[in-house]
Amino acid sequence: MSNYFKEENRSKIGRVISQIESQSHVELVVIIKSRVHGYSEFPLAIGSALAFVALTYFRFSHEFYDDWVVYIGIVFSFVMGAVLVGGIPMLLRLVVGQKRLGKSAEIMARACFQKGGIHHTRDKTGVLIFIAVWERQIVIIPDQGVESAIPPGEWKKIQQGFRGVFQANNPGQSLLEKLEGLQTLFSRYVPQVEGDINELPDNLEIDL
Repeated sequence: MSNYFKEENRSKIGRVISQIESQSHVELVVIIKSRVHGYSEFPLAIGSALAFVALTYFRFSHEFYDDWVVYIGIVFSFVMGAVLVGGIPMLLRLVVGQKRLGKSAEIMARACFQKGGIHHTRDKTGVLIFIAVWERQIVIIPDQGVESAIPPGEWKKIQQGFRGVFQANNPGQSLLEKLEGLQTLFSRYVPQVEGDINELPDNLEIDL
């Protein structure tokens, strides 16, 4: 999945950002993170649950098992559960759930918004598009100036459009298309002003 956001696409994203900022007063920042959380508690929980199931089986089984078979069976159940869930991204995402994945991405996005100073633009026109690749989540955080300028219905359309990026055959290309679609919207509702300058770096890197 991360291949869709390789350096070539990042360069294209940079050019789209420059185009958007040349036609509007918006300061757009796109941050791509490969993963925002490890979720190690979930494989451990699944492994523990399977170990408990194995223990229950051995405890109440009518068959007799040597102690070493019981110990190995319990340990094997734990390891298999933890490795299976932790080693298959699709399965781990399923276990974690969309609500937790979305919350993790949002927390990281808001942290980047604050630490990156995106809220420090003169007219509060910063917009962060945060992409958590492993989580398959995209979080859009506009500052007050942009959020108040664009009708709620338009924001809803933007959010819905970006949600479909990871359902596309080529998420990288889909992201570019969604970003390009923001040009007209931003230039209409947040037009350039006299003396407009680039207040935020387009390739903002934030370590948290």
